[in-house]
Amino acid sequence: MDELILTKTAIEIGEIKNVNNKILKKHCLKYKHYIGRDRGKDITDTLSEDSDIPTHPELEKMLNNINEQYFSKYKNNLILDQFWGHIHDKNHSTNLHHHATVNNLEKSPQVSGVYYVSVPKDAGVIVFQYPINQYVSNRYWIQPREGLFILFPSTLEHFVTRNKNTKERISISFNFHVHSIRK
Repeated sequence: MDELILTKTAIEIGEIKNVNNKILKKHCLKYKHYIGRDRGKDITDTLSEDSDIPTHPELEKMLNNINEQYFSKYKNNLILDQFWGHIHDKNHSTNLHHHATVNNLEKSPQVSGVYYVSVPKDAGVIVFQYPINQYVSNRYWIQPREGLFILFPSTLEHFVTRNKNTKERISISFNFHVHSIRK
């Protein structure tokens, strides 16, 4: 008997040790309530906990490290589309959503991700929801920790559970296009 796998959903999990998360935390908190983009048109928009943060040397170091690890495995480059801070105060959570641009899939990001800057105890988990078939979905959760990053297909639905701690959970989310250099 032969097995043929028709679909595969991969989540990449890695760690970064050479980024100063205290500096990134301060940078994210400085722009906690700044939203410069035209937002709020999508019912899954997480307007209250997202903030537009400008680039920063530590942020660039983090993104370069992720790209190097991705390139090492796939021999493709990740081209940054956008990034933003994601700050969960006590009792914040994030609704089920994806990062695909459904009205223009050709220009939609292919890979999305999150990097965890500060994760207090009981700050919630990220949960990925994926279809088993057209009737049944399954869930897989990952416990975040400082320095952890996760990459996943931009079409993969996910949500974040409630932060039960009084301290903020701080992460940076991002979307990439994949640039294939294979010939």
